[in-house]
Parts: sequence; structure tokens; C-alpha cells
Amino acid sequence: MTIELAFLLFALVVVAAYTVQTATGFGAMLVCVTFGAQLIGLEEVIHLVVPLSFLQTGYIAIRDRDSIDWGLLLRRVLPLMSLGMAFAFFLLTKVGGPWLGLAFGIMVLLLSARELHQLRFATAGLDKPISRPASAAAMFGAGIIHGIYASGGPMLVYAIGREGLAKKVFRSTLSMVWILLNVILVTRFMLAGDYDQEVALDVLLLVPAVPVGTLVGEWVHHKVDERTFKLAVLALLMAAAISLIVRYSAQLL
Repeated sequence: MTIELAFLLFALVVVAAYTVQTATGFGAMLVCVTFGAQLIGLEEVIHLVVPLSFLQTGYIAIRDRDSIDWGLLLRRVLPLMSLGMAFAFFLLTKVGGPWLGLAFGIMVLLLSARELHQLRFATAGLDKPISRPASAAAMFGAGIIHGIYASGGPMLVYAIGREGLAKKVFRSTLSMVWILLNVILVTRFMLAGDYDQEVALDVLLLVPAVPVGTLVGEWVHHKVDERTFKLAVLALLMAAAISLIVRYSAQLL
């Protein structure tokens, strides 16, 4: 990619993604991949945003390192998600192209619709603990999604968001998860030759978008009603997901 309109628009997507993440606590990768795929290829988006994620997750993990739940991380989350990622890498050798884009669009649409319904109608029982088998299945599924789309957050949050963890422990533990798993992804991309000098330069050019988005997100968090902002973000995600579904479905016809 060169410095052109698509790249500049993608940089704005990264700013928006980290604005959302800072203001609401969710979704930087999901926003980046969903909206970025409208501008450039899905795989290219993932190659660019995974290294950027280290800026925020690294800061949180270092700052709150004493709050990381290493027991949960090492005994359950990492083994199950790693298995899921290994299965994802196998799937990538069998399936590719439009099918991956279509599946991602459907996934984002369903996740956004579910979150929108819960937010609008305050569905009861959202924090009710789930069974160990269901939690394990969700972590394995999160690994599959993360291995393919680098966006396993929603399913992992579903799995461990009901463990009764303190907010600080929850956030620092998740940050450490993404650091370790994204090291695997970046290593895989490097071994596959996906990071040449041009891609590395693009990543460096996108770095300032992360702190800018974080600063804007802090302003939004204090000035804009959080529930209204979340509703708007989820509605936009649904619209973008429908656009992806239409786009990749047309490529399969």
C-alpha cells in the first residue's frame, strides 16, 4: 500500500477504532477489521492492525502487571485458545478468499445484533456464570476466530466475563492474552513473508493513530453518553457487516 486515499481513510478507521476502545472498553480490532475491509483487503488489514495492538495492550499489561490472573491465563485461556488458533491455521490452508470475508461479515452482524439487543432491552442474566464445558468451547472458538481474523475478543469476553473478575484484573489479563497470541500471529506473518519493507513502513505510519484515537476516546468518554455512543457504534458495525456480506457474496456468484 502507498500513501493514497485508501490508506488515509484506513488511518482514520484506526483512530476511530481506538476511540471506541477507549470510550467503551471494547472492539478496537473488530472495528479496524470490519471497516478496514471496506477499504483494503481483509488479510492486509489484519497484517497492519495486529502489530499496532501491542501499543495499547503492552501499556496496560506493564502498568497493571500485578493484576494479571496468571492461573486463569496459563491453565485455561492460553491452552484452549492456542488449540483454536492451530485449528484456524489448518482451516486457512483449506478455505480462503471471499468465503473468509463472508463468514466474517456474518459473524460481526450476529455479534453486533446480539449486543445491540442486550443494550437496548437490558436483557437479564447477562452475567450469569456459564458451565466449564461451555466456557472451554467459547475459548476454543475465540482461538479459531483470533487465528483467522485477529478478532477473538467478543467470544473470549463471553467466556471469562462471567468469572467474577475485578475490572482491573479482567482488563490486564485480557491484554496479556492478546500480547501472547498476537506474537504468534506476527511470527506467522513474518515466516510467510507478509512483512516486507513497504508493509513495515505502513505500520509505522499508522502508529500515531493509536494515541490520537485514545485521546479522542477519553474526550468522548467524558462528554458523550456511553450508552448512546455504544448504540451508534453497534448500528454502524451492523451496517458495515451487511456491506461486507453483500460484497463477498457477489464475489462468490
